[in-house]
Formats: sequence, structure tokens, C-alpha cells
Amino acid sequence: MRRMLTVFVILIFLSAAALASCESFPERSAEEAERLEKRFRQMAASFTQPCVYITTEGKRPILSKSDYVSAVIDIFDGTEEHRLTATGGVKIRGNSTADMSDEKPYRIKFDKKQSMLGLHDGQAYKSWVLLRSQWNLAMDYTALNLARAIFNGRYYASDCMFVNLFINGEYKGIYVLCEQNQAAKGRIDVHEPKEGETGTEVGYLLELDNYPSDEHPYFSMGLGVIGYDLEGGHAYLPRRSYSVKSDLRSEAQFDFIRRHLTGVSRILYEASAHGRAMMLNAAHEAVPADDVYGTAFEAVSAVIDMESLADMVILEELTHNYDIGEGSFFMAVDFSEESLYPRLTFAFPWDFNWAYGGEPDGGYYAVTFQPIAAETDRSNAWMILAMRIPEFQALVKEKWSRLMESGVLEKALARVLADCEALREDLGKDAWKISCAKDLLAFVHGRIGWLDRQWRQALP
Repeated sequence: MRRMLTVFVILIFLSAAALASCESFPERSAEEAERLEKRFRQMAASFTQPCVYITTEGKRPILSKSDYVSAVIDIFDGTEEHRLTATGGVKIRGNSTADMSDEKPYRIKFDKKQSMLGLHDGQAYKSWVLLRSQWNLAMDYTALNLARAIFNGRYYASDCMFVNLFINGEYKGIYVLCEQNQAAKGRIDVHEPKEGETGTEVGYLLELDNYPSDEHPYFSMGLGVIGYDLEGGHAYLPRRSYSVKSDLRSEAQFDFIRRHLTGVSRILYEASAHGRAMMLNAAHEAVPADDVYGTAFEAVSAVIDMESLADMVILEELTHNYDIGEGSFFMAVDFSEESLYPRLTFAFPWDFNWAYGGEPDGGYYAVTFQPIAAETDRSNAWMILAMRIPEFQALVKEKWSRLMESGVLEKALARVLADCEALREDLGKDAWKISCAKDLLAFVHGRIGWLDRQWRQALP
């Protein structure tokens, strides 16, 4: 009770201070800065987790998904190392997560690159994201921690941490501060063409996107999945939209990546459905390659980083992400001289607010057809097709065995549990959310047990 009263008093002072600071937005007088600094120190002492305090210009509400509201962003955790005051903009981000709740997710875009609380080894970026933790607390947090354990530094997955969020003096609760999934040095590092660089030998970041818009160029494509999945399910998948999330400077670049992805998907389909080896010709069209590769799997591996796809299969099977076949499924390929992704690479996980459903021993999810209703299907054709190839199944099993022997999955889950338990004091009356996080972690533990029984023996 004493702590809650202290926080309440602090918030009254902070609201008044924030209002005063907005009168001269974005600059603060020395007196005002000193007064705020004192309040922030008191506030940091009252919370166990770091605080993100956003003061918008004129205390304007943040209502738009497209337009940023100018703001001052203060970060503090009681240490000088992580103390930050910087200007930028804030907007609502997301789609279903933004529309279905009053607890909105936000994107921060600083005017200048900033490091945030030591995330990503302290690297500085303009764009950062605040994801709502929801009633279940750790959906994204668990998945991103699992991803980093599975990837072991080979591929990018957002760093993240829990924070207390305040907007214009109003406490918004526990949020997950993480990185923007974007093309950037140190993040998804594809070569983005500069102004006037119109050639096609550049980098491309794409998203399987169920919310395409004019903000990014996009095209539709179908993988022609007519056949059976790993468990004998049969379906024909509709065409999907793919948005290009990295910079393009010419129509030729857009046409090129559309042709390239279409050609690569055909190579995967022919290998999976017919055991046929194909390759890309000079126009990036799929043509027979019987005399070039010894097996169809070798042909696929020439254009797809199958290691990355195997990692994603493991992650998505662990979390049972219903969204994986419709959106927030990222891939990259880079044709520049310093490319990190010379083959189509699947990694960069994002958005797990539709995950952890069903039963832990309910069968495969990511690698099987997932019809939701008569006209809705969330199946991921890339994973379904790949998992029908015996050599890819063997690769998944090998990776799984190494993960189980190393114990990194259990260590990641133990870390998530400890981090959720550490939120108890800050959650106050909402500490019941920790029980929800434990239920979520129990689901993943159950998935580990079920998958281990499948992948330590011959797959069907």
C-alpha cells in the first residue's frame, strides 16, 4: 500500500511536470529539467523494471497508425548508463493488436539514432517498438527469447525486455520494448539501394503480409500447393501477398524480386511434390536442372537457406503461431557484393499474439495445413512443402537433437519465467498475469516433450 501511494503521488507530480514541459516543447528549461530528473529518480526507485515515459507535444493523444505525434521520450532505470531524453515521434503500430484492445502497441521513431536500455549490445537505432504484454504477459517475449536460443547468433531476432510505460503521465502498464523488424545495419542487414541506384543486384526484405498497403510495394503469389502435408492433410492454398519492406529505387527492382521469389517457390514446389530438381535461368525462371544437381534437395538448397527455414520450423512448431501462414513471416535475399543473404533466408520472427493455441500434444502445426474456417486458411506453404522433403526432415531432426542436448530451450524458458516473476511488484493487482505466463510456458514445455518424441524417431 505504501508503495502504491508513493507511485500515485509521483504520478501527480509527473503529470504536472510533463504538462509544464510541453509548454516549451520540445526544449526544457534547466529548472524544469532538474525538477523532472528528481521525479524520474524517485520513480525509478519505486519500480523494479525500467520506465519509458512519453510526453507528446501539447499532450496530444496518440491515435493514428500512419501519423507520428511529436514527443519527448524519457528512459530511466535509476542508472546514468541508461538514462535518455530524446525527441522523436510516436504512433500506434500493428493491425489486430491495435484494433482489438485499448492497450495499444506503439512505434517510436527518434529524430536521431538512440540506444535503448542496452538492448542489442547497446546499438543505436531510430526505430523501436513497444508491444503490449496483454493478459498473458509473455507471448512475444517468450517467442523472441526462444528464437535467439535457436538461432545462436546465426540470424537476427529482436532483442527485448519488459518496461513500465507512461504516456503523458498516465500509467499504461507493462510493455515489451523491442526492436523494429526492419532493414538496417545490425538488424536485417540487406543492402538498400541509394538514390539513383536502380540495378537489381541489391538487397530485398519481404514479408508474407495479410495487411498489404500502399506504404510498401507488394505483389501476390501462390505456391501451387495441391497435395498432401506431413500428416496426410490435403488442401489448395490461396494466393498470398508479399510486401517489400526494404527500399526500392526502380520498377526493375520490384519486377526482379517478384520473378525471383516466384522462381524459387517453383523450385521448392517441384522438389517437394515431384522430387524434381530445377534451377533459375538468367531471367530467374525455374527450369529443369537434372544434370546440374544430384538431388532435388541440393537444387532447393542452392536458392534457399534451408538451415534458416529449419530453425523457423522449430520455433513455429514450439509456439504454434496461427499467423505464420498469413502474415508477419519475413524473408530476405541480397544480391550485392557484401551480401549476408545470398540465398532466400527465412528468419526475423515477429508477432506472436495468435500463438500458443491448441493442445501441446495436438500434432504438428506449422508444417501441416491449418484451415480455420471454410474460406480461411493460415497454412504456411513454404514450411509444408519443405517438410515433405526427406533431407529437410533429417535437417530438422539434427538441429532438434543439438538443441535438446545443449539445453538452450529449457534455459530460455527458465529465463522468461524469472523475468516474469520479477514483474510481480510492478504488476501490483495485475500480478495474476504471471500465472497466465506460467500456463503459456507450460504449453511450450509440453510442445518440447511432444516434438522430442516425434523428432527423436523417424518422421512419417
